[in-house]
Amino acid sequence: MTSSPMSHVLMVSIPAWGHLRPLCVLAARLVSERDNVLITFLTPPNMFQKSRSEIDRQFGSGSPAIKRIRLLSISQFTDPKDLMAVFGLLVQAYPGAYETLAQGKSITCSTTGTSFDPAPAPVVVILDFFLLESLKATRALSGRSVPIISWITGSASSFIRFWGPESRGGMGDLPGKIDAEVARTNKSPVEVGEKLLKHANGSVVKLPGLPPMYDYEFHPQKLAFEIPMSMILIAAHEFLADSDGIMIASADAYERESLDAVRAWFGEMQKPVYVVGPLLPAGYAAQSDVNEWNANIADFLSNMLEKHGRRSVLFISFGTVFWPATPEYVEELIEALLEKNVPFILAHASPFARISAELSDKVKASGLGMLTPWSPQQFILNHPATGWFLTHGGHGGVTESLGSGIPLICWPFDADQPAAAAHVSQNLKAGFELIEVRTGLGLNPVYRLGGEVPKGNREAVGAEIRRVLDACRGPEGEELRRNAERLKGEFAAAWEEGGPAKATLRGFLEKYV
Repeated sequence: MTSSPMSHVLMVSIPAWGHLRPLCVLAARLVSERDNVLITFLTPPNMFQKSRSEIDRQFGSGSPAIKRIRLLSISQFTDPKDLMAVFGLLVQAYPGAYETLAQGKSITCSTTGTSFDPAPAPVVVILDFFLLESLKATRALSGRSVPIISWITGSASSFIRFWGPESRGGMGDLPGKIDAEVARTNKSPVEVGEKLLKHANGSVVKLPGLPPMYDYEFHPQKLAFEIPMSMILIAAHEFLADSDGIMIASADAYERESLDAVRAWFGEMQKPVYVVGPLLPAGYAAQSDVNEWNANIADFLSNMLEKHGRRSVLFISFGTVFWPATPEYVEELIEALLEKNVPFILAHASPFARISAELSDKVKASGLGMLTPWSPQQFILNHPATGWFLTHGGHGGVTESLGSGIPLICWPFDADQPAAAAHVSQNLKAGFELIEVRTGLGLNPVYRLGGEVPKGNREAVGAEIRRVLDACRGPEGEELRRNAERLKGEFAAAWEEGGPAKATLRGFLEKYV
């Protein structure tokens, strides 16, 4: 470590735990690397305590570095299930908070009432690239004197797909395409944008680091909700164009070819790319995040370990938002697990999740499964009873699973998930991808299967799930587990002395701090 004048870094994420959690780890890495780094970390009120706990667990008892992370909320509490309201309040409160920090004044946390002493103005801002209005507010006060680094938590391959140039397999100038179509048709930007985003004519998409896929395979599920994603993508396009570089929570061990393509793309714009993943807690596989709120889960896992042995439990989670729009497919999954005598934990945190009382009673009576509205994911993945993770394939969950040496069964819906499922199953050979669960646009020919079309019915879903469960317990499953274990080691090595993530972080500090 070095001693020099204090350098202030501002870090802000959207109110989504998949974006906030790795940022907590990054904050800890920054202050641990240099003793002249002071961080102001803005978190929404509904996630304040989770963020506090996540930051605290990165440090040993009595560590002085933790005092240089000033965690605070700047907005008022609202219904945490109303994500757009939480997001809106953060955006509204940001300009005033940034002005306070830029002027070196004291600032007060809206959640705890804690007042933080005046500090030097921020020298760099790490800002979630979905916060366009916050970028504009920063530029309005500081111009280009304060660098703004885009915070990106998805995979590099999906980042290229949605924001990259067409020459690299991306969608190209989506804002320009929408403007042209609006002028031609006089339709609303939202209507035009959603049509263009989901436009599929069966063309083959070739992204760096991914196997070829038909365009509609990036949207393999009919969703249980509707969000105007095209407008979000447009705002992120503008953010990226105005930012000074990107920081991405991915790892070369996971997707080097895709990351090299991102480096080349941003290199053409003379903007740096900081690859700082995987952002897992130090000593990740040896740690747990279990607490008094999930003692029942710990007891269940211990019981299954005793009855069924190591690596016997299937953990199932579709994250906090996604859930199958076909509840009968979830029922079929549970039926198959009970039939095959596979112990499982099913987390149903999504507000769109529906579990019938009859099914819940059946699971409880079996003594083989556990249904829970919330789960300590990292704890479960690192428990010796856990053997597989059935997931939608979000980047954070994939990283945590492979960082634990746990192979995956992917059931992707949209966003970065289809790319992850293809990469994990086809390139890394560290998991399976379920194909028969596809709905909507997903019921079209599958490129990697030579044009085979999913049948789109419960019977086919059940047959595929049972086939995969059998494979998990056989030689193929063991091969996938060995590959996941290898990636676990490579992930850990990224943050060892001389590792690529640690070297990249030091490069960032040298440039800005």
